[in-house]
Amino acid sequence: MKELRELRKELESAIESGDGEVVDRLFNLLEKQGERCERLEKENKQLRQRIAELENQDRPGPRQDTGTPTASYSLEAEEKRRQRKQRKRKTAAQKRKSGRKPNKDKLNSVVGWVDILPEGSQKKDCLLQSERPVWHIEEGRAVRVGYRIYRLAWQETPRIPGVLPRCEYGVEIHVLVAYLVYVIGISIDKTCQLLRFFCQLPLEPSQADAMLTQLGREWSQEFDDICEQIALAAVVYSDETSWRIGRLNTSLLSFTSELHCVMLFGCSKNRQTLESILPPESFEGVLVSDDAAVYQQGYCGQKCWAHLIRKAVRLTLLHPEHPTYRRFLEDLLTLFRDAKRSSKDRRLGDEGRQVRVGELEARLCDICHPHWPDITPGLGEPQTAAETDFRNLVNELLRLMVAEQLFVFVLDPEVEATNNIAERQLRNSALARQAHRTNKTDSGASRQTHIVSVLESLRRSLGNFTINTVVDKVASCLHRSIGMFQPTGPPKSQTDPALSPTG
Repeated sequence: MKELRELRKELESAIESGDGEVVDRLFNLLEKQGERCERLEKENKQLRQRIAELENQDRPGPRQDTGTPTASYSLEAEEKRRQRKQRKRKTAAQKRKSGRKPNKDKLNSVVGWVDILPEGSQKKDCLLQSERPVWHIEEGRAVRVGYRIYRLAWQETPRIPGVLPRCEYGVEIHVLVAYLVYVIGISIDKTCQLLRFFCQLPLEPSQADAMLTQLGREWSQEFDDICEQIALAAVVYSDETSWRIGRLNTSLLSFTSELHCVMLFGCSKNRQTLESILPPESFEGVLVSDDAAVYQQGYCGQKCWAHLIRKAVRLTLLHPEHPTYRRFLEDLLTLFRDAKRSSKDRRLGDEGRQVRVGELEARLCDICHPHWPDITPGLGEPQTAAETDFRNLVNELLRLMVAEQLFVFVLDPEVEATNNIAERQLRNSALARQAHRTNKTDSGASRQTHIVSVLESLRRSLGNFTINTVVDKVASCLHRSIGMFQPTGPPKSQTDPALSPTG
């Protein structure tokens, strides 16, 4: 434009003077500008066509031929599309705007206030440290209680009784959620629905999951104390079943004593796992288990008679026409009933029980002698799978008898003849496994291990296992900063006079 203005001035001067050179220059410039305009119009048309093609590619439906799009149409469509995206983003942001409520709003909804003071101090001598709203369940209904926490200048901030650190829910809600999820077998979503319906507790699944994580972390030391108590027990019952962590096949092991229980979710069924709970150098009790390979060496053991009889029953049911299997089962059941009566006979002393065990072993040899290939020449090899199973059962009975692992319950009446106690501990977990409610991660398995072990140990140690007794026990230990399962004394040996039938 500047060039044109200058040329205009020269043209006016040239017209006055009659100079034709300036006119030629003007026409040359106009010709160049015309060519440039044509080129720009062509490029503009190509760009508009390209924009229209891109817009048609972004559309989800089939392309409709509406003619060559114009610049105004393309810009309008682009603007509408941009506005729709903005509206969607605003709606999604509004939906996500459900995070934590301000503490001021929570404090305004409390039903009462409680002052937390250091022990032995007065309110006038303390400084107000903080104010915390905490959900509690009172008389079956959720209420929010406000706590004013005071401290002395030279002391630590006191803890709220019955409330875990940095938590907005009382310990009774933690225990209730853990019991419903891990013991009853209800999902976290349905647990939140139950609490919302019956207790009017506004609890989200993410909050419940965080609650379980915190409880599992807080009870990790309790779990270690339970393991120590299991290692000190006089009798331990053990059993195992399969378990999954994600797509990985693992095991679930149960170790149960009179007052304690350890549940290991997602562990390996090997010697190392067994020795981590029951160290051979320190465990002096009796281990009651099945005849799995992991239990066969290093422990004073009582093998489960229920597993042995179950094998004999299976042979009889599969081959009811076979008289040998039926007669063997009848003899084995008669022997077991006599052993049970001898175990419960309080009139027998130690020598009498030894004599009775010798008689039972002699009867077992008589039952197994005709079917024992090692001492029966010409018996031949088994021809069918049933004969193989029968021969293995006979060998197993004699092997366990020689290892003195069949009649320990006769020598010690405190020992059960089966590991049904441990099997019952696995029942709820087995039902959860059938519903595909296993663990997704190792951390989830560790969390469940701690929580279930503590709850089942409280069930066995508390005389009355209710929500009130459990919460009282947990809250009392939290307030005093002590463990619920602290070791109380040296291990009980099998020669303890208190365990002797005549003692």
